[in-house]
Amino acid sequence: MSSKADKLKALSAQLGLKTGAEITAPSSPPSKKTGNAPARPGPEKSPALDSLRAKLGLMTGADLSRERVVEYDKAATGAYEIDRVLRGEVVGKSEEGAFFLVRRDYPLDYAQGVVSLGAALESNAREIAFSASDSELDGFDPRKALFIDTETTGLAGGAGTVAFLIGVGYFHGDGFRLDQCFMRDYDDEEPMLRFLGELARDFHTVVSYNGKSFDLPLLRTRFIQNRISCSFDGLSHYDLVHAARRFWRRRLQDCSLGNIEREVLGVRRVGDVPGHLIPRIYFDYLSSRDARSLEGGFYHHQMDILSLVSLTGWISRCLTTPNGFDHAEDRLSRVRMHFRQKNYAEVVTHGRRFLDSGEGDTLRRECLEMLGMAHKRLRQWEDMRNAFERLLREFPRDITARLELAKLHEHRTRDLGEACRLCEEGLQQYHTQRALGRPAPLPEEAVSALQFRLARIKRKLARGRDAPIGLTEEPDTGE
Repeated sequence: MSSKADKLKALSAQLGLKTGAEITAPSSPPSKKTGNAPARPGPEKSPALDSLRAKLGLMTGADLSRERVVEYDKAATGAYEIDRVLRGEVVGKSEEGAFFLVRRDYPLDYAQGVVSLGAALESNAREIAFSASDSELDGFDPRKALFIDTETTGLAGGAGTVAFLIGVGYFHGDGFRLDQCFMRDYDDEEPMLRFLGELARDFHTVVSYNGKSFDLPLLRTRFIQNRISCSFDGLSHYDLVHAARRFWRRRLQDCSLGNIEREVLGVRRVGDVPGHLIPRIYFDYLSSRDARSLEGGFYHHQMDILSLVSLTGWISRCLTTPNGFDHAEDRLSRVRMHFRQKNYAEVVTHGRRFLDSGEGDTLRRECLEMLGMAHKRLRQWEDMRNAFERLLREFPRDITARLELAKLHEHRTRDLGEACRLCEEGLQQYHTQRALGRPAPLPEEAVSALQFRLARIKRKLARGRDAPIGLTEEPDTGE
């Protein structure tokens, strides 16, 4: 045998390795004397391998098995229960039902991203109601607001879904308090809900993120299941997801709380657990009674609630300040919100400020259109005319401006010739765009309206009604 073969054979014997032939060969028949096959010698111990294993911190299969048994025994005896892993207390008596409560107090200057928690105390109730499009929030008082978030066993809702971690935050004394109520097992639910029901009686408003669609209906179901009166039903509700979408959807598209945190508040989480993994972690805890993996879930939940507080303060601050929003898309969203809520005087104020800032073409076009329509609703005819004529100067192919100016000249100035010209130009622009294969600048119903108006104007011209008058007169109330 060569020296290499000898070395390979010695190393195989030392490590207890087998050749392919030895693995596939049939075992030798049992001895007639003993009835058993001869014992195979185990691998020889190698000091070099032991040293390398210790240096790299590696474990053998036997060591790993022994460690798992030890960890299992510890978990079985409660060494990793929730009250030994997290700082908190068991609330209630065992015979009457109890749950686990983690309570943290934060100073008002605690920064959650670019804004402190105390900024929410400066919230303007009028601006909060405006951002929510809800007049019930006109009396919003941050000291009477309960910031709430839940972690649940699923997202489907229904009677089988349970909120195992319910967090409520509120301003308390000279700081902000966060209570995280945890259900160690299903029989903890009733005392936990009773605690929350009593707490909610002292507040007027619930603040959540998508709570109108998910958290509050789920909690209401759980209260009913446990035959407890739901104190949340009598509270007004500020759902921040709707406000966030109104202000930031055009720029960000993704308006999940995590993305709003990063892009608007500047929050960066460290040691977070993805929200979709938290239910699985909870079910693992129920079977193993090992709460160590729940720490990341509690952190995720804590950050969600703190972000509700800072986002409330940030929205109010941006709306109170004339140029509070940093991005043009967000400032235009503010103008759009005023327009949708029929605050036409505010549309004029913020629209003019937006135009003066010299933003991009696409945004200016939309702003000019809203500005012209706001002047129309305010019956400010000269300002309306100026806005739509400016829109036409900056965007010569715009058909909406032509249509609105045609209406103005037909009913206010009685300049039917100008109204006719504008309608004909608008239809020509429409057909030109279609011939070039470009998207239609107006929907079909708007084109039909333009054609109908042109035909009506021509009939008036045929009757000789082209007699221009001033914009301040009231010749007609038609559209």
